[in-house]
Amino acid sequence: MITDDTLREGLQTPGLSYTVDEKLRLARLLSEAGIKRALVAYPSAHSSEFYTAKKIVESGLFSETFTLGRTVPSDIDAIFETGSNISLHFPFRLEKLDQVSDAIRYASRKGRILEVAVVDVIHHSDKEIMDLTRMVVEAGANVVQLPDTTGSGNPARIRSIIRKVKSSFDVDVEVHCHNDLGGSVANTLAGYEAGADHIDTTVLGLGERNGIADLASVASLLKTEGIDTGINIDKIKGVYDYMINLILEKIGKDFFIDNRPVFGKNTGINTAGTHAAYSDVFLGGGVSVNVYTGKAMIRDILRTSGKDLPDEKLPMIVEEVKNESVETGRVVTVDRILKIAEEFL
Repeated sequence: MITDDTLREGLQTPGLSYTVDEKLRLARLLSEAGIKRALVAYPSAHSSEFYTAKKIVESGLFSETFTLGRTVPSDIDAIFETGSNISLHFPFRLEKLDQVSDAIRYASRKGRILEVAVVDVIHHSDKEIMDLTRMVVEAGANVVQLPDTTGSGNPARIRSIIRKVKSSFDVDVEVHCHNDLGGSVANTLAGYEAGADHIDTTVLGLGERNGIADLASVASLLKTEGIDTGINIDKIKGVYDYMINLILEKIGKDFFIDNRPVFGKNTGINTAGTHAAYSDVFLGGGVSVNVYTGKAMIRDILRTSGKDLPDEKLPMIVEEVKNESVETGRVVTVDRILKIAEEFL
């Protein structure tokens, strides 16, 4: 039932970066604590993400291992080559849906479990949600994820969406609820009550902006209802201790103030390149730069600093920024990005 997303969504936490060794250790700790289903990487983002995903699959740490990508064939191929199951997300603007449908069909022929996220369902009408779900199901997805991507949902709306989809389609449903307004755990449990088959969580509720539903909270609340998630709460505490130490080392204690819902500054900071590229959807304007950084984010940072590089140099700078973030296990500062850009100039 519970899908842990700490290795992937957690890496989108403002100020946080992992080395390869840290990511592999975290995967082992999660497995030892009873996590059976995990989303672990974004292989097309960087070679380190491909490598760690492949190592996790080969180690057999989880019964079901997923990695994430866009609904484009190149991302699907990268996911498939890691040996993992396939998780895809829609573009944040609902455009070129014929190409999206073709990509889902292409992925469905790979013979792996295929889940597809229809992003930002809170801002879709019921008809749009049903139409998009129908498209995903008819294209061959085994799981449709219905995420509250911007964290603006409430339990009544989440419950309504999940019930409508579950009553209309023979497909597994997954909920993924962000915490911008503090409702991630309540919304996640509402999704479960409405019939969701899978629910996404992370250690400490880490993730993009101020994160998603907290793993220990959700598992403990389900336990009070007599539901065995297979998670050992005592061992999960060890994972929490590990993550807290990483945060204190890499970000500092102020993180726990900045990560508050509603008022915390993390609610206005994006890490993933796909999020930063849609600044009209994800408001706030702040960025945190690590291996999930994209070209749009780096281009904006350089232009804001008065540097407008030729397009052919931008991919090389982005790759160097990603390499440095993975090697050091730290986010890359704006000053450092500007120095890297000067080297290429």
